[in-house]
Amino acid sequence: MNDGFQIILMAMIGALIGGLTNMLAIRMLFRPYEAKYLFGRRLPFTPGVIPRRREEASVKMGEIVTRHLLTPDAFIEKIKSRETQNFIMLFIDRQIETIESEKLTLRYFLERINEGLSDKVVEGFNAQLSEKVTAEGERLYQQEIGSLIPEDALATLDGKIDSLQPQITQKIEEYINSEKGYQDLYTMTDEFVEHRGRLARSLKYLMSKETIVQNIRNELNKLIHHPKMTEIQVRIINDEYERIKNSRVDELISGRDRQKLIESVYGVLRERIDIEGILDYPIEDFNPEMFESFKTRGKYQLRDNIIEYLGKNTGRIVEKLQLAHVVKKQIDSFELSHIEDLVMEISSKEFRMITLLGFFLGGMIGIVQGLIVVFL
Repeated sequence: MNDGFQIILMAMIGALIGGLTNMLAIRMLFRPYEAKYLFGRRLPFTPGVIPRRREEASVKMGEIVTRHLLTPDAFIEKIKSRETQNFIMLFIDRQIETIESEKLTLRYFLERINEGLSDKVVEGFNAQLSEKVTAEGERLYQQEIGSLIPEDALATLDGKIDSLQPQITQKIEEYINSEKGYQDLYTMTDEFVEHRGRLARSLKYLMSKETIVQNIRNELNKLIHHPKMTEIQVRIINDEYERIKNSRVDELISGRDRQKLIESVYGVLRERIDIEGILDYPIEDFNPEMFESFKTRGKYQLRDNIIEYLGKNTGRIVEKLQLAHVVKKQIDSFELSHIEDLVMEISSKEFRMITLLGFFLGGMIGIVQGLIVVFL
């Protein structure tokens, strides 16, 4: 055989062996997808490398992504970037424009968060209001009346009590000396004279009823101005005043009246606050000056607060997301054929170069072998 032809033949065989070996090695990264058996024994190199170590590969891939790619520091750097700040600012501006143009209300945003949330807010607020009013009513119900009156009001009330006796005396005197008082005294005198036996009836023969009434009126006027009577009145008024001040509310108000009072207070507060009306009121109309201030300055503070909050809590957010588990789960959900297509799509050029390198090295080895055979 010609020496040159022998060298070329061995080069071709070596190239073919090297190239096909590399092609087979690349192929065996994925194929076969499942283990193959012969006479009950698993054939070596089945399944392929990636299918056989798929679980380990997915775990490692998740760890690589979370430890080296999607790290909290990477997220924080992205959040604090100018691009993210502009995006957040653009989002806030669009929301402001929408609030103004469409007259959006708090109910709209609550319903966007979760359908029926606004009704739950109303029910929860009214329940809390009722609970607070009831609790406060129960607390006040057990306290003394004097402790519930402010000090200034109590001092004023004490002064009013001191001047109450002269006012009562004046009212009694006005009544006694009035036409109505005279008629009442006359009626009582007439009943006394006519229904108290002979001795009482004999009085009308000694003096007229008018005279008797006038004498009674004069004596009553003297009596109400007597110092002893004044002292008695003052003592009774002060005793009753102190008794009321030192009495608990539940001693003066019945349980039914207390419940009616609580329900009345709750009804008034619920009507005055009107939480449903607040939820349906346009946001920009709550306080136009404040809303305008937010548009010009407050939105920048909101942006900075959002970025600061995300920066401080990115670590916990990433931890809660469990990205490593998400990556592993996503990889595990792929079909092996899909993973093979992805890898081949990314590394097709490199794999071709490896195959060509196999042909080249195989050919070079064949040439060397041919030269050895020919010259040795």
